[in-house]
Amino acid sequence: MKSIIVAYDKNRGIGAANDLLWQRDLPADLARFKELTTGHSIIMGRKTFESIGRVLPNRRNIVVSHHDIDVEGIETATSLEDAYNLVVDEDVFVIGGGQIYAQALPTVDCIYVTEVDASFAAEIFFPLLPEGDWLETAREHHHRDERNKYDNDFVTYMRT
Repeated sequence: MKSIIVAYDKNRGIGAANDLLWQRDLPADLARFKELTTGHSIIMGRKTFESIGRVLPNRRNIVVSHHDIDVEGIETATSLEDAYNLVVDEDVFVIGGGQIYAQALPTVDCIYVTEVDASFAAEIFFPLLPEGDWLETAREHHHRDERNKYDNDFVTYMRT
């Protein structure tokens, strides 16, 4: 199954200055990301890889880039389609950034979203979901606490 995993703010903002908008202020979101993606393939754009700064362990890391990335544990594909072809029979998660999300949206079956109940000065945004194409199948609300600075919802959408 092909899925997107993303966190965005009230305005669908996902990033600025090549980093998460809320920095590391939502460890619950990072834990969910790790739980869902561990043991699977992940596909990301070059800028997302650079913002992460390392290979994510226990996952097959594929970076979409027109240039080879000479880092042990990274596979490079020149397009999203080529990246998908590397993981023919496996579950795969598209993890960003904005351009890759826009390309992947018509191709995925599922979207895992963390909706952050705050607004930030974003530079990159997640595209609107085409009306009628997606059904919300799960929502789990989390109140901010001593570790997580913002209220947020874990939401799952499935293609209709």
